[in-house]
Amino acid sequence: MLSSPHSIARSSLEEMLDSLRQRDEGEGGEHSKPRDLPPALPSRPTSKARLPKRLIQAKLAMQHVVSHNSHNSHNSANKKQERGQEAAAAPAGKSLNSIGQRLLENGGATLATPSGTELNNSISYFVKNVKNLTQECNILSVWCNPREDHWELAKIKSTAGEEASVTLSDGSAITVSTGELLPANTESLDGVNDLVELQYLNKPSVLHNLQYRYRNDVIYSKAGPVLLSINPFKDVNIYGNDFVKAYKEKSSDKPHVYGVADAAYHDMMKDGGNQSIIISGESGSGKTVTAKFAMQYLAIVGSQNLRIKTKLVQASCILEAFGNAKTVRNNNSSRFGKLIDINYNADGIISGVCIQTCKHITKSRVSQISRGERSYHVFYQIIAGAPPVLKDMLSLKMASEYKYLNQSGCLKINGVDDAHNFIMLVDAFDSLGIPHEVQENVIEWLAAILWLGNISFAVIDKEEHVQPVDDEASRTAARLMGCNMDDLSELLSTDKIHNMTIALTSHQATVKRDALAKFIYESLFNWLVQEVNASLKGDNQPARHTISIIDIFGFESFQKNSFQQLLINYADERLQQHFIRHLCKLEQEEYELDGVHWKKVESGDNQECVDLFEKKPIGLISILDEASTSSEATDETFTDKIKEDLSSNFCFSCEKGTFRVRHYAGEVRYNASGLLEQNSDKLQFDIIQFLSSCKKPLNQLASGVMDQVQTTSQSVVVKFKDQLFNRIQRLDNSKQHFIRCIKPNTKQLPGSYDIDVVWEQLKRSQVMETVHISKSRYPISFTHQEFATRFGCLLSDNLISADPLRTSVSILQMHGVPTQMYQVGFTKLFFQGQVDVLENWRQEVLDGTRAVENVFLGGQVLDFPESDSGIVTLQSFVRGENARKEFNVLKKQNQEMAPSSLDEHLTTIVHLQSVIRGWLARKYFNHMQRWKKSGIDSSRTRRRSHSKSSGFKGLSQENIQMLPQNIEELQKRVVKAESLLRERDLENTALREQVRQFETRLSEYETKMKVVEEMWQSQMASLQMSLAAAKKSLSSGISDGQTGRPDGSVSPNCYDSEDNISGIQTPVQMTPLRSGHNRRENNGVISNTVDNLSIELEQRKQIFDNDVKAVINVNPGHPPSSKQIEDYKRLKKKFEVWKKEYKHRLREAKTTLVSAETGGGGDKRAKNKNWWGKLSKRGKERPV
Repeated sequence: MLSSPHSIARSSLEEMLDSLRQRDEGEGGEHSKPRDLPPALPSRPTSKARLPKRLIQAKLAMQHVVSHNSHNSHNSANKKQERGQEAAAAPAGKSLNSIGQRLLENGGATLATPSGTELNNSISYFVKNVKNLTQECNILSVWCNPREDHWELAKIKSTAGEEASVTLSDGSAITVSTGELLPANTESLDGVNDLVELQYLNKPSVLHNLQYRYRNDVIYSKAGPVLLSINPFKDVNIYGNDFVKAYKEKSSDKPHVYGVADAAYHDMMKDGGNQSIIISGESGSGKTVTAKFAMQYLAIVGSQNLRIKTKLVQASCILEAFGNAKTVRNNNSSRFGKLIDINYNADGIISGVCIQTCKHITKSRVSQISRGERSYHVFYQIIAGAPPVLKDMLSLKMASEYKYLNQSGCLKINGVDDAHNFIMLVDAFDSLGIPHEVQENVIEWLAAILWLGNISFAVIDKEEHVQPVDDEASRTAARLMGCNMDDLSELLSTDKIHNMTIALTSHQATVKRDALAKFIYESLFNWLVQEVNASLKGDNQPARHTISIIDIFGFESFQKNSFQQLLINYADERLQQHFIRHLCKLEQEEYELDGVHWKKVESGDNQECVDLFEKKPIGLISILDEASTSSEATDETFTDKIKEDLSSNFCFSCEKGTFRVRHYAGEVRYNASGLLEQNSDKLQFDIIQFLSSCKKPLNQLASGVMDQVQTTSQSVVVKFKDQLFNRIQRLDNSKQHFIRCIKPNTKQLPGSYDIDVVWEQLKRSQVMETVHISKSRYPISFTHQEFATRFGCLLSDNLISADPLRTSVSILQMHGVPTQMYQVGFTKLFFQGQVDVLENWRQEVLDGTRAVENVFLGGQVLDFPESDSGIVTLQSFVRGENARKEFNVLKKQNQEMAPSSLDEHLTTIVHLQSVIRGWLARKYFNHMQRWKKSGIDSSRTRRRSHSKSSGFKGLSQENIQMLPQNIEELQKRVVKAESLLRERDLENTALREQVRQFETRLSEYETKMKVVEEMWQSQMASLQMSLAAAKKSLSSGISDGQTGRPDGSVSPNCYDSEDNISGIQTPVQMTPLRSGHNRRENNGVISNTVDNLSIELEQRKQIFDNDVKAVINVNPGHPPSSKQIEDYKRLKKKFEVWKKEYKHRLREAKTTLVSAETGGGGDKRAKNKNWWGKLSKRGKERPV
């Protein structure tokens, strides 16, 4: 950790006053500096696993080497002589020149804190002699803090005890405590390129140096191995082909992103390993632009043609339009982390580019944006820049008309021309070879997303179920997506779960509408990334090496932080740990393990916060993943769970509905509401099915995502962590170059430099610790064997030892390398510098050796010209021997292959001959048959026999002459027959597959028809039972009507109707008893009606049975025809109509029966009450 300001000030003043005291005592210049001696050899460890602790006894000074020119050296000598004369004349006097010279000589003083006694003595000495200082002593510049957190440059005027009087830059004088003063660097060090070059490294000095450069539009600075990039929030003229050429030709070494990219490319070509450029920083610090310029430089340096460079730049334009948006802190915030892999072949030429993105958090901004923010740039670009014809086709309106865009109240960005950016986007599409038709389809989908956000819902029943309003928004969205309005309405108003349709409320429908819009945008973005990678794939040359540029999320903290901020800040926390580990820990651990004398620099550690997220099984990620997969978990139970398990972690605190995490960059309060839902991210299958049915060329967007949904069931946070781990693992397997982006102010104003904002970022990113390590680090290291092998040529043969360590030390001693510039470890030699000098000497030795060898060999050739013929003869013998060996190898291979080839040829020849012989024999036999038949019918005269014989001989000769031609014709026929046979086999295979499919469909239809038949039979049986019960009740009612009801009771209040099968009862009003005569008449009518219904039921049953048999009469092996399917549907519909009508008539008969009921006893009422009840009970037990 950094020392306190008090300790730094006291130690620096002590060093400054020590130089004055040493001069007065005459210590300076009288004693010569002892000669540097090499360190004692360390003990050789017996085992590499157990290294002894620090066996180097010699303490090596870590001094900052300050180079002076010859003019300064000459002045220094003169000033020393004058100082000696002044000391002899007036030992107590002080002069400006002597004090200034002492300060220059003490320029490399370290900031080690001295003991309290030495400090008090130095201050006492300064107070004792300060009265002798002249007014010219104002050269002593310091930093004072008159107002809290506001450092000002001042000059010491006088001191009194523990106080000092200083003069500020405005001429005013104030008195401050000496403990509040910090030493200031000389003006010659203002604006140094590397913070390591500062003489005094403290907070005001570092901030002043960066501010000095920033005001002069120098936004890049070095902090040891890290490049600092301060966002200017404006265009600065430090890019372009001239600057690329300067860094490519090594004519400029100033800090620049081009310099980092060039170093990565140079290291790749030199060492042959993969490289990584890691760009980090808070949101709004300029990471995206920095990554763009790094990619631009690598594209120019590593490409031979302009095409790949143009495509790479245009790809960034597309991804920026679809993946970047305005937030409260950044006008061009990248909402997706990307890893750009630039692949190179062996010659250092780009062979292809691959861009990987984080696909898990890009879609949340489509439907929800906070106040003062914007959605993705592309929505505003198509609205502002689309031509009128395209706007009319898409029915585009102003951005303020769309709910997805106007909910934040921010529609424009100052200084950004969305219409111009749309033109650039179209040019980028053209450069990557995306057709205009596809471009129009992409824009149609974007417009459909905007119109989806305008769809509203209307309540349609008492349960608050809704349905989309049939207005311009719904109709336009359906038209742009290429679907039916009814299908879209059904999708947004219902959910289908396990073949069940559930109506949605207004909130549920809105969530599903937003899910559809987000899914479309996510699929569209992933498709665009695939198209970009396909265009940047390049040739098919294998990639030899890769330079990766990682531009990941920056730390975010808003008034309301949700799941998206949780993932972003977790990734930033993990990357910060990677940064600290590689820049502050690994190097120091290597020094300690190798026994190097090293004063450890303590650095911060965020391991506890990382454990809060990743620790298993009680880490935040594990708990969130487990809760997301549980059906019983809610936001409240999740909050209770993390409060119970994580409260012991210092970085965590929980409140009602929220929890806080102390990140390295600050504490963030997260809202627990909705975390589980966003983490599960369950995609409903009906959305994918709906998009697949849309009549648009890009409807295949759903297919790729559907495959991902089917192949993985992990939650979003687990997939995000796995992807992050894979990227960090790739970084560990490469040489890494770091760029830390700094945001100078929070208002995104050009030229504004807020020291508090800058200092917080420097402190959080451990930049000061990195610079402290770099001031005394050893950037170059060799193993003992490597150093002895590489520079052994610098020693004579008699000094070379078998021990590589002794050889290495001898090299260093012989060439006078200062001991403070290197250290000897157990296994390695570590250097701060001077290696380039050894490299130059080594190159001179090698060049001289080559020159001597060339001269010697050249003389030998001139002295022995007769050796030419011998060399030629020897070469001819060697070539002949090689040729004979190759011939024997080929001969052996041919001998091994010959038998099998010969057998195949003989088999083919014999087969062909047999076919030809058979054809000739058949032809000859047919001819003989015709000849014999004609000979029997004709006269058997000698003349005719002679003519027949001569004709046969002529025919035989003709056949012999025609034999070669027939063989060729036969071969053609054989080939043709074989091809026809293959075609027939393919046709038969296809027909067998069709037959199999038809058989499958036939079995399905037979099963369905049997089920329908059983259902109809069951329904018929139920109706028969109902009629039977009705008849029985009627007959009993008639007999009871004849005798009357003795108790004069009225009919029941209600009867169970046939609808009671479904649980519905029909209430009936109480009616008085009717006369017996009327009842007999009514009973007669009712009896006729019931009989007619029974007869009709039997007839209909017979008709429907016959129709069913006719429909299902399908021959086995043949699929049902379309006519049979239509007959089946028509019969089913006919049966449903008759069934409904018959039920109605049966219900009317029941009503008539009820109305005809009169008095009766209690027992009779109980008897009449429930033939319908029994029917109802049987109906419930037997499904209809």
